[in-house]
This record gives sequence, structure tokens and C-alpha cells, in this order.
Amino acid sequence: MIIIWALAALLGRAVAAADSDVMMPGQFHHRQKRLTIETISDKLKTMDYAVRGRIAIAADKFSEDLVVAKRRGVSSDFPFDHIIMTNIGNPHCLKQKAISWPRQVLALLQLPDELGVDHPSVHELFPSDAIERAREMKRALDGNGLGAYTHSKGAKPFREDVASFIERRDGARSGSVDVESIFLSSGASEAITMLLTALIRDSTCGCMIPIPQYPLYSATLDLLGGKKVGYYLDEDEGWGLDIDDLERSLNEAKAKGINVVCLVLINPGNPTGQVLKENEVKDVLLFCARHNLVLLADEVYQENVYEGEFFSCRRAADELGLIDQDSVQLCSFHSVSKGVYGECGQRGGYVEMTGIDSDVINVLFKLAASKLCSNSTGQAMVSLMVRGPYKGDVSYDKHEKEKQAIYEGLKDRAKIMSRGLDKIAGFSCKSASGAMYCFPRIHHLPKGAIQASEELGMSPDTFYSLDLLSSTGICVVPASGFGQKQGRYGFRTTFLSKESEAVVDKIR
Repeated sequence: MIIIWALAALLGRAVAAADSDVMMPGQFHHRQKRLTIETISDKLKTMDYAVRGRIAIAADKFSEDLVVAKRRGVSSDFPFDHIIMTNIGNPHCLKQKAISWPRQVLALLQLPDELGVDHPSVHELFPSDAIERAREMKRALDGNGLGAYTHSKGAKPFREDVASFIERRDGARSGSVDVESIFLSSGASEAITMLLTALIRDSTCGCMIPIPQYPLYSATLDLLGGKKVGYYLDEDEGWGLDIDDLERSLNEAKAKGINVVCLVLINPGNPTGQVLKENEVKDVLLFCARHNLVLLADEVYQENVYEGEFFSCRRAADELGLIDQDSVQLCSFHSVSKGVYGECGQRGGYVEMTGIDSDVINVLFKLAASKLCSNSTGQAMVSLMVRGPYKGDVSYDKHEKEKQAIYEGLKDRAKIMSRGLDKIAGFSCKSASGAMYCFPRIHHLPKGAIQASEELGMSPDTFYSLDLLSSTGICVVPASGFGQKQGRYGFRTTFLSKESEAVVDKIR
């Protein structure tokens, strides 16, 4: 009993001592928060993604204000009744209809078997080829449906569909595309970030990027601490590519001590809309082989070609003999977000790697595995994009008709937008041969606007874009967000909206 009392006394003193060290809630108020704008990563603060930057944020706020005014039954303070979001390649946001057949297959994949493929009335609701494809894809997912993790590279049968697609597209020999060098990703952006993460080993590493370029590249390089090595596209030559300028850019970077490890090629171009010719693509492949640079081929707009013909980097490498010689390293990206599918929200994409050693693939697999797997719905949509219904299937004619209607609409609006902008006094705009964008130049901004923009700490074309938004409700992206030559001003706009003709008139 004496021992128990002694232990109790010791325990009481220990508890009392512990209580004396406990801080009450009111005693925390003097502490500085650990995560603040001052302590957050400088690289993250430096990173800028103009497509959803200042103008898009303002557009979202205006849109909310319009909704509130409508709900209250009062007039808004704006001279327009809705926002036209031409800032981003987001087709379904601008009323593009989803293509029927892939959505039918996806619906069956999402449903439990008893409510979907095995339901007694399934043939009354879905075409037979959609039902059979859904059953096949469920088997490819080991019978688990879309709710389970897949292999970290993506479900192998879906990757096999991608390999076959590439071989058909490029006229490559059967079996020449290695399925183990294909990673399915949550949109092409995730795969691009994965490769840049692998390539930018330290702050001495640089990546050659086109100017203008899609801001994903500059933003990711800022985040990784890599160097941006710009090469200029020639606006006067329809945003053509000049190998001499590539050589100049590379030599200047080397002179600064930058270890240039890769080159980004965007074809068809974003934001510029050009489609490179076969000889231009081959010149880039030879340049990369000559200087031992990994080529990152952003080819997500390969279906969006309205003038000319798409010629893939992999086909160029194959025809030049660079693949057989193992003389080039190439990573090619594609996505369900663009083309005629426009399924941005499904987040499906892939990277196919050529000339990349298996031990490097294994390290990249480790990076992919750290995220477990990409979105399974996106993986399924990739499979459906690269392998649609076959000719003779019940859905084939309707599927092709829907795709063609979307394509023709894009082609028509590309002409309407580019020609319309080019006719505006003080503007010029090159023809949009591909992709989803026009990139007009504003030749004369008033000196007062330039001065006002400087006083506000923004670029002159950001000032113009904010004014355009405030007066017309049109949301564009300032050209400065993509990079451009000193003294050039402009913006990027999509031609996805059915209101494209009205957009030109309002800008005018």
C-alpha cells in the first residue's frame, strides 16, 4: 500500500509538471505562421501560368457578379450579359458537344455490370459495338472497372492501343513501338512535367523553348529551377522555324555556362497555330541528334490541322534512320483534351519515348508509381481516342460524322477569326493553319495606355486585355504571357466559341 501511494504521488507531480508546460490557446497569438507569402517557395512565387492568370481571374469575378445580379433581378454594372472565355482551349466549356460513342462506352465502364453491360435492357439503350468495347475494356482493367488503381504506366491493353495507333499513323513497321516505353498520364501536361523533372538535374540545366511558347514549359522550368533558353519563331514567315536561330540560341546558352539538355517543339503550334512542314520537322530531329538534345515533341493538336499535313517527329526520326541508329532521344506527347474530342476534364494523355534506355524508363516508372497511377477514366478515353469503332461497326458512320462536323466547325472558325482579326486597323494576324488559337499582333497601342500599364506594373498587352474584358466581356490571354520579341504586343484567343464572328466584331 505504501508503494502504491508513493507511485501515485510521483505520477501526480509528473502530471502537474506537464500541465505547467502546456500552452493555453491565448498564448499562441504572438507566433508567426509557418507558411506565409514570405516563407513559401520562391520558385513557386516566380512561376507564372498566364493562361489562368490575372485576366482569367478577373473574368471569373465578373462572371460571378453577373450571376448575382441576375439572381437578384437587377441590372449589372457591365455593358455585356456574359463572359466569352476565349483564353483557354477548353472546347466543352464553349458548348462543343461530346462525341457519342466514347461517352457511351465510358458510361458502361462506370456502371456496375448488373446495371450496365449485363442489364437485360442494355441493347435497347446502347449500340452493340459500345457494349462489346466496354466488356473488352473491363477485362483490360482486370474486371475491376474504373474504380481501382491500374498499373502505374497505365493499363497495358490501353498502352497497346496507343502503340498500334502510332504505327498506323506513321506507317511504321508492326511491333516497332515498345509498349513499355509508353506511359499514360492525366493529360499530356503531367507527362511533360515528368520528363522535365527527370531532365532538369540542377540549376545549370537548360531547356530550349519556342518563343512564343505554351506557358506550361516556362512555369515548370521556373518551378524546377532550370534555365529557359528561348528560340524565336518567325512571325513574318507564318511563325516558321529557323535552324540558324536554333544554333544561335544554343551557342549563346553554352557561352553562359548553361547545360542545354532538351528542346521543346510544339507542332501544331500553341499559341501561334502554325503547322510545320516535313522538312522543318526533320531539320529539328537532325539538330537534336547533332547536339545530343532530348526532343520533347508536344503534338497534342495533331488532329487540328486545317492547312497542310501533320508530320510527326517519330515518323521523321524513323525515316531519317535515327531510330535504327539509336541516334536520337525523343519523347512525344498526345492528349484527349484537344483534337476533335476536346475532353479536357477527362484528363487523359500519353508520352511515347524513343531512344530512352530501359534503366531510365525504370526511374521514370518509380516517379509515376509515387502517384500510384493516372486517372483511369482518362486512360480509357485515350484508348477510345486512338481506337474508335471499326468500319462496318454499327456506330462507325455516326462516329465519323460527328468528328467531321466538329473538325469542319473548327476549320471554318479558324478562317473567320484569323481573317477577321487581320482586317482590324492596327492589327495583323497570321493564318491559323492548325491548333485552336489565333495570335494577333497589335501594332499601335496609345502612348497613354503604355504609360498607364507601366504605372500599374503590368505589360501593355495585359492592360489592353483587361480593358477588352471590362468593355466587351471577352477574356483573352496577353501575348506577354507566352513570350514575344521586345516591342511586340498582342494576345492569344481561341476560335472554339460559336460566337467567334461576334468576338471579332466586338474587338473591332
